[in-house]
Amino acid sequence: MSTTHHDPACPADTPLGPPAPVVVAGLVNDGSAYAVARAAVREASQRGSRVKFVQVAAPGMTPEERDDLDRCTFRAALRALKGLQRVPCTFEVVVGEAGPALVERSVGAGLLVVGRDARAAAPAVARHCLDHARCDVLTVANG
Repeated sequence: MSTTHHDPACPADTPLGPPAPVVVAGLVNDGSAYAVARAAVREASQRGSRVKFVQVAAPGMTPEERDDLDRCTFRAALRALKGLQRVPCTFEVVVGEAGPALVERSVGAGLLVVGRDARAAAPAVARHCLDHARCDVLTVANG
């Protein structure tokens, strides 16, 4: 006969083992923030992971532009989280060139989610991430 010991300090639904690697949502000012956030949250939910929303702001933005960007990307992240239980998240703001900043912030992640590059996109953020990130990269279409 086997017995099971339940430690009340450890809830029954707590996963055993190390946590799943984080999913990074690369939010840039290209119109894809909601699609990226939604895909990242879904991936994190399926993986039992957390989401790290990384907002990249271009150097030289005015305080008003920065406030608008903050509101838009935060709103996109909140909309993406709506209805999904137990998806922990963090938010970071990075000033710099989007591709290199996202590659740097995704070190150690399990997945980096970014918006798909438009045909004439300059710089090509998704291409940079696909070429340089040390984790899997998921590109999503805007919409």
